[in-house]
Order: sequence, then C-alpha cells, then structure tokens
Amino acid sequence: METENNNRKRRIYVRLTDKEFTNLENRFKTSTCQNLSDYVRRCLFNRPITTITRDAATDDLILQMSQLNYELNAVGNNFNQLVKKVNSTPQFTDAKSLFLLVENQKKALVSKIDEVKEQIQKMAEKWLR
Repeated sequence: METENNNRKRRIYVRLTDKEFTNLENRFKTSTCQNLSDYVRRCLFNRPITTITRDAATDDLILQMSQLNYELNAVGNNFNQLVKKVNSTPQFTDAKSLFLLVENQKKALVSKIDEVKEQIQKMAEKWLR
C-alpha cells in the first residue's frame, strides 16, 4: 500500500488590503492556532477554530492580586527583619521601640491579608455564578 504524501508543496499567494490583513491578524490572535498559515487553512477547509476570550474584569482582578501579593511580600520581609533584629538583640534597652515597630508591621500584614481574602472572596463569587 502506498502512503499518502502529506508534505505541502503548493503555495497560494493572496493580496489583502491593510484593513483586511489587520482583520485577519486580529482574528488569528484570538485563536489558539500556532501560526497564521494554520489559521488560514482551518478557515479554508471549514475545520473548527478554537478562540480565546479574555474577561477584562478577571484581568483587572489578577492585576490587583499581583499588586497585593507584592505588597504582602514586602510587609512580610519587613516583619521578618524586625523579628530577627529583636531576637538578635542581647540587651532589651531598645526592645520597646522594636516591639512597637513589630506591632505596626503586624497590623500592616493583617490588613494586607484581609485585602487578599476579600479579593479571593470576590473571585469565588464571580466563578460560582
């Protein structure tokens, strides 16, 4: 039995206006096709094309979550540095001021954790609709 040769040997050249090409390119970018040739072949032969839709609200939420994550890491680092300094201080002369700093950092940390919990709750409510 002869095997079918699947190599693509034939080329087709098409001229498009800038507007047509922009339209084609935008539709290609919303698809999951790896390259423009694959996208055009799928269009020509009526094969299914999977498209990607992005939700602006979800993008905004992810941006807020990444910002909160950054801030939470910064506060956590400050907190760890203060605790390390308190633990490494042999005298307790300046411990009172350090404990006040630790308490302030703890409040900031708890505040950021509460913000993260609120955002997670919003995300959960959105996905459970």
